[in-house]
Amino acid sequence: MNPSDQPPPPLPAAKNDVPRFSPMEGADTVTGLFETLLKHPGSIIHRMHQDGILRPLACLAGIAIVSFIVFGALIGTFALGQQLWAAPLKITLGIVFSALICLPSLYIFTCLSGLSARFSSVAGILAAVVALTGLLLLGFSPVVWIFSQSTSSPVFMGALVLIFWIISLSVGLSLLPKMVSFGSTSGSPYLRIWIVIFVIVTLQMSTSLRPLIAPEEDSTFLPTEKKFFLEHWVDQIGR
Repeated sequence: MNPSDQPPPPLPAAKNDVPRFSPMEGADTVTGLFETLLKHPGSIIHRMHQDGILRPLACLAGIAIVSFIVFGALIGTFALGQQLWAAPLKITLGIVFSALICLPSLYIFTCLSGLSARFSSVAGILAAVVALTGLLLLGFSPVVWIFSQSTSSPVFMGALVLIFWIISLSVGLSLLPKMVSFGSTSGSPYLRIWIVIFVIVTLQMSTSLRPLIAPEEDSTFLPTEKKFFLEHWVDQIGR
């Protein structure tokens, strides 16, 4: 038998024999993956590991992209004009690019933690994190729209969007320890380090792609000067 034709090795059992990686029930549909993300996130990795990553990864990416586009479009209704298309474009591309540039370090840290997983499985974990984050942002979108139509303060809108982003990202990133908490990876400090790095990257990306909320008369498609995200926040609050 050709070694390349051999089936992939079984995934390790979860610590304390918790069956986190049981087979996923149902088809790889948007509804099925959403429910599995909330209830049995490890089953998605099981499906990718045993049956291939292409279909579930494409579905998760579709969930994330649609969610970010809708969320960004509602943010754009605050300033209208070019922000109606620029905000969703920047938000979607910014989050996708942040995930891509942080994926290699996530794979390295999971390996250092003792996790025996393919690069494709780690990519699937990150796709699930981003998809769940996008779904939560989609749930907050009606609230964003209400305030975008009832306030004229960019600082307030920026703070509101930041709060929703932190909440959504925190819930999304909570999948990481759930999905890799078998063997010696439970409580690994490497994953905590990576989470901090990823959060900082996304915040800096939002500053690098500014403005996302500014009124049209103050808007340019991309910034003309470099700023650290904390410096940018201080400048905005001081206006």
